[in-house]
Amino acid sequence: MWDYGKIKPEEIPSIIESKDRKKAGKTLPPHGLMLLHVDYD
Repeated sequence: MWDYGKIKPEEIPSIIESKDRKKAGKTLPPHGLMLLHVDYD
């Protein structure tokens, strides 16, 4: 799923901690997104 060659999953925490939105890449429009399922422990 994350095989796009841009941002690696292990880079996500440092991007969030930096609070710099530009490091996260482009924001795409939400067309077609929906919440399908929520799991709780």
